[in-house]
Amino acid sequence: MGKLYMGIDVGGKGFITTQKDGAFSHYSIEDNDLYQLSEIMAEIRKEKEIACVIEDVHSIFGSSAKSTFNFGMCKGYLLGLLAANKIPYHLIQPKEWQKEIWSNADKVTRYKTDGGKMTDTKGTSINACKRIFPNLDLRKNPRCKNIDDNKVDSILMSEYARRKNL
Repeated sequence: MGKLYMGIDVGGKGFITTQKDGAFSHYSIEDNDLYQLSEIMAEIRKEKEIACVIEDVHSIFGSSAKSTFNFGMCKGYLLGLLAANKIPYHLIQPKEWQKEIWSNADKVTRYKTDGGKMTDTKGTSINACKRIFPNLDLRKNPRCKNIDDNKVDSILMSEYARRKNL
């Protein structure tokens, strides 16, 4: 039996992904309340070896105080659930896991109105996830038409944990 690798994309619409021996499980933070998330963590805790990566994110420039507060609150209760269930975790900044996972072929460039350009992180992560896991369903659920970038990020963070053997 292998180690269980878990990636957590923080936020109200975030996701928790676990992978073990090539089998994936996904949990929407938006669709589960605190009690359900606590039960999910308790079930995950039954594994003997766990490596969890949670995104070490901070306030986003230009966001409202309300959204920044809610974002921080979500990260706080996820850290609390991990600690309460004695699940070891690593706080990893987005740039760190993205550097490990993305390849140059995945890059999506977006042009700004001032003529500058920047990397579209959502599009780049989607491309990387399609490349690494071509058979995974990246939608939030089977009824959705669009790929969920929060689910994609949680998948890629679990893969980061697996590659780094945390």
